[in-house]
Amino acid sequence: MNKGFAACGLVPALVLGTCGTVGAQPAAVEAPAQMTQVAASDGTAEPVTQESLQQMRRQLEEQLQQAQELQQRLNAQLDSLDKRMTKVEKKTDQPAVDIHGYGRLRWDKQNFEDFKGIDRKTVWMNLFVNHRINDKWSLHSEHEFENDLSNNHGAYEGDAGYGYNVGGKQYSRPVLQLYAQGRVGEVDVKLGRFYLQSPYKFTFDEKVDGWQASYGVPTRWGRKANFTLNSGNIYSKVFYGDRDNKLDPWGEGGSGNCRVLSLISEIPVAKNTNITSHYGKVTRRDDHLSCKTFSVGFDTKLNRDLKLSAAMAKSDSDTLNKSHFIQLQYKEARPDIPGSFDIYVKKYLQRGHTGMTNWFNDDIIDPTSGDYSKELNDKNPGNPWDHRAGEFNGLRIGADFVPVRNTKLLLHYTYGKLGLFDAGLGTLTGKQDDYSFFRAQWEVYF
Repeated sequence: MNKGFAACGLVPALVLGTCGTVGAQPAAVEAPAQMTQVAASDGTAEPVTQESLQQMRRQLEEQLQQAQELQQRLNAQLDSLDKRMTKVEKKTDQPAVDIHGYGRLRWDKQNFEDFKGIDRKTVWMNLFVNHRINDKWSLHSEHEFENDLSNNHGAYEGDAGYGYNVGGKQYSRPVLQLYAQGRVGEVDVKLGRFYLQSPYKFTFDEKVDGWQASYGVPTRWGRKANFTLNSGNIYSKVFYGDRDNKLDPWGEGGSGNCRVLSLISEIPVAKNTNITSHYGKVTRRDDHLSCKTFSVGFDTKLNRDLKLSAAMAKSDSDTLNKSHFIQLQYKEARPDIPGSFDIYVKKYLQRGHTGMTNWFNDDIIDPTSGDYSKELNDKNPGNPWDHRAGEFNGLRIGADFVPVRNTKLLLHYTYGKLGLFDAGLGTLTGKQDDYSFFRAQWEVYF
């Protein structure tokens, strides 16, 4: 292609050079015959005249036009080839249907003061299916299957073995997420049932049946400041033991007839530092009871390997309305880097009325409102109900390790005090129970 461009450049140069010579030296027409003759096709000499030069110019202009037309046709063919190659690359790199997921083998051991705890082994599989509709829109779904190896309860049982009427998770629906995702102008949009996490999973960690709109603003730090607005139906336990709850203050199982409106912001303020916030309002449709929660936090890298995160939350509930955490993490375990690992320590003060969905976060449980409440009650008839907890104050120490690519081993130990409370009054009783929680988990990604 470079040779073609060079030829096209020489032709106009030759024409201009010839015309310039004629214009600059008009006396050449009257020069002696031996200086104004050119060889004809039959070998005889012909005199150079103005007409012959104009004819040569016309011929050169025609040749130049033909060369330009040829160049245009070649460029069009190259553009068409580029478009076809782009389509082939998209089909290869971004297939219309993509299926991936991970499996988990988990062992949990929960210990409580004054009554028998839980020792449970489970196996899980989560499948994610992504269908690309076009360049802007796609359809996503998540399917979760779980089996309890301790008692052989499976994913399709009505209560998953955890107590149908006492707040246990329902695993009878294998479709956990199903939503469309796309762009409307510069706004990212989700429509359907999707998983929403507030920053650090501090105040919100649950599915939403509704919509989400997210907008990013470029910053000088190379990362966007993201603002996400969410609205829809949710399951919430935030009204358990609330003083304004006149319907069921003792209803530790929560309600699925709630709606949420929330705004999440994540803003870079330095090269390795972000400021986060979350404002949310949960409203129960049955009686229009609502609870507003606001949280603010930050995360920063102290050096290449050390990361510090912290946040605090406050709700407008009369009681159990303040929470905070601080975490220090060394390095990062990444499933794509064999041998990578991390070690972390996390300090909690969690209170029930600051979480918009779960009573406590990070799978820390109250013995009467967690996934194991039915099993705990069967082991300790009547006793767990004397240990309703509205507060957890404690510490978690954990480590993650990637022995081979696409796997991860997780270990953590949590211990502290559960602050007991009276759900009818909505206040802590002043009594605290010892609590500990150990988890070992093996994850495989595919």
